[in-house]
Amino acid sequence: MCADCRQKFTDGRWKAVDRSDWSQRLQSHPDRCEDCQSRAVAAEQQAEADEHERQEQERLRLEAEEEAAAQKAGGWLSRFRT
Repeated sequence: MCADCRQKFTDGRWKAVDRSDWSQRLQSHPDRCEDCQSRAVAAEQQAEADEHERQEQERLRLEAEEEAAAQKAGGWLSRFRT
């Protein structure tokens, strides 16, 4: 039975989930039907893309802060600051 939608597995799905040959690749979500598995994989990929975008934005923000600090420290009045 699918862990998400509670739909019963078909015979084909049981064969896909059952690892009789250990050289086969393990499925990412063996406890879900094909539809729920594809949605889970898509959600994981979207989360990875969102995390990558967040890290890129953070990197750009830090670079901008460092550049602003370098410009602020390089002025002719900087020697009078304590």
